[in-house]
Amino acid sequence: MSPTTPTPQNRAERLKLANRLYREFHTRCFWHSPPDLVITEELLPFVIKGLRTYGGHRGFPLAGALRMIDRQPVESDESSSRLADSL
Repeated sequence: MSPTTPTPQNRAERLKLANRLYREFHTRCFWHSPPDLVITEELLPFVIKGLRTYGGHRGFPLAGALRMIDRQPVESDESSSRLADSL
């Protein structure tokens, strides 16, 4: 992952990152949703799916970083996390 996008270390950082990525990728991935939508825990799957599906080369590994919960990667996303760390 790039130095400007650190891997979230806890749930609060994860939500902060999700909100930032939602706004950054709004035009590309979330154009059909309100631009000022506040991302909550319940909306994380929506953001992850949007980044994976429409985020392209940069959005896909960022979606993997969002799936990390309290520094424990979801088993199916270990390769995405390693890829994100290499960017």
